[in-house]
Amino acid sequence: MSGLLDGLIPERAAELYQKVLAAGSLRLADDPELEESAALRELTERGFVRKRYVGEPVVVPIDPARAVENALLTAQRQILEQHKMIVRVRDQMAMLQRLYVAGGAESAEALPSIQVLSDPAEIGALSVELCLSAQRDVSNLETPHFRRPPDPRSVKLPPADVLARGVQFRNIHARAVLDLPGAGEMVQRCREGGWQQRVVPDLPVKMVLVDERAALLPLDATGMEGAALVRAPVIVAMLRSYFEMLWARSVPLDRSGPGRLSEAADQVLRLMLTGMTDAAIARHLSTSERTVRRHVAAVLETLGVDNRITAAVVAVREGWID
Repeated sequence: MSGLLDGLIPERAAELYQKVLAAGSLRLADDPELEESAALRELTERGFVRKRYVGEPVVVPIDPARAVENALLTAQRQILEQHKMIVRVRDQMAMLQRLYVAGGAESAEALPSIQVLSDPAEIGALSVELCLSAQRDVSNLETPHFRRPPDPRSVKLPPADVLARGVQFRNIHARAVLDLPGAGEMVQRCREGGWQQRVVPDLPVKMVLVDERAALLPLDATGMEGAALVRAPVIVAMLRSYFEMLWARSVPLDRSGPGRLSEAADQVLRLMLTGMTDAAIARHLSTSERTVRRHVAAVLETLGVDNRITAAVVAVREGWID
C-alpha cells in the first residue's frame, strides 16, 4: 500500500492507513501513543481516516475511492500553483532585468565580450554561478598547475538539481594531474559525484566552458592571478570545438568495456593508454609497481598482444575503450 501511495502521503502514514483498512477500525485505547502520532495526524488532515468518539474512541478509514481521489486533486492543485509561481517569477525576472539595464548596469547585449577578473573570490563565485545556470553541458579542462596540491575533500561536485535537469559534467585531465598526491581519491570522488572523466597527454591551459554561452580562462598557469570571462560567441564556439576534439581523442577513466578484465586491471589499462609509466600508475592507484606490472601483463595476455602500443590499438578496436 505504501508503494501505491508513494508521493501522496508519507510512508508511515500509508502503512497506518493500510492497517486501519485491514482492521476496519483501531481502538485508541489499545495504543495510547497513536492519537498524538504524526502518521495519524497526517491521515486525518488529508482525509484518509477520521476519529469516532461514539462509544469507545476509534479510528475508522475513509473510503479509499474518495480519500485517494481527494489527495490526487490536492496534488494537482499544488502542481498548478507551482507552475503559476514559476511563470510569475519568470515574468518578474524579465521586469527586474529591465530595471537592471535601465539603472545603467550591464545588460546581456552590453556585457563585454571579454571581461578580466582579478579577485580570486569573485572568480570562484562566478565559476559556481556558471555551473548552476548551465542548461546542457559543463566542460572542464584541468592541468597539474596548482599553488598547492588539491585536497580531494574540496572537490567541487555537480549540484544534484543541475544533474537532475540532464546537464552533463565532463572533465578532461592532463596526464600529469593523475600523478599529483591524492589524485586517485579526487578522481574517484568526481566519478561518484557525476563527472565524466577522461585523460589526454597534456593540456595548455585550464578552462571552464558552459553551454555555448561562456568560458572562463585563467590568465596564469594556476588561475589564481586572474581570469578572463569570455562571452564572445565566435570565441566560445571555437573553444567548444577544441574541447570536443580533445574529448574524442581522450582516454575515458570510467569503465565501459565488456568486463573481460578485473576492475583493477581495467583501471591500469586506461591509465596505461594515457602514457603513464608503471611508477606513475602505482602512485595514482596507491599500490605497488609490482602489482601494476602484474595487471599490465594480464591486460596484454587478455588482449593477445605483447606490447602496450598494440594493446592500445586492439583495446580501441574491440570497443574496450570508448
